[in-house]
Amino acid sequence: MKLMYTNDYYLNAFTSAKEKISKLTSELDTHDFNKSPQEGKWSTAEIIDHLITVDSDYLDVLEAKINTDTAHLPKGSGTYKHPFYIRWFIKVVSPEYSRPVPTISQFEPESTGNLDKEVLVQQLLDIQDRYITLIEKADKENLDLGKIKVSNPAYSFLKMSVSACLDVNEAHQRRHFQQIENILNS
Repeated sequence: MKLMYTNDYYLNAFTSAKEKISKLTSELDTHDFNKSPQEGKWSTAEIIDHLITVDSDYLDVLEAKINTDTAHLPKGSGTYKHPFYIRWFIKVVSPEYSRPVPTISQFEPESTGNLDKEVLVQQLLDIQDRYITLIEKADKENLDLGKIKVSNPAYSFLKMSVSACLDVNEAHQRRHFQQIENILNS
């Protein structure tokens, strides 16, 4: 399935993510939230902590670019397209890619075994709102998210479009939501 990356796609994806997060975590008590499905595997708490860390780092970069005077930024909208290496990266972090993907150390979750469910879930919901606010501002100001470049938060030498960052993180979240579903079904 080929996705059409547009501002509407992003708004729908991050709005749906809020519903998905709430649904996945609503029935979990603190113990099950923090329980690893098996040795060496992340718990639901650790997965959410990881998503918060990754998304926060990306959003800091995106908001620094979009939440300023945007008069000088490229205008336009439409379907966003990405170079091959970005399309590959989106594929690798999406749930359709079945192989394990190693996590870089800066994005490793906190592993205390006793993370607060309510706090983490609310932080992840707030992150979805930050994405939505960013996209709504870009839409209102007719910003071309495919032409506005930012530095990747993990590898600052790598320049990515804002739309590529949104696509990577949306796919990454879906991958980890599926991982949580697998934990709940085991």
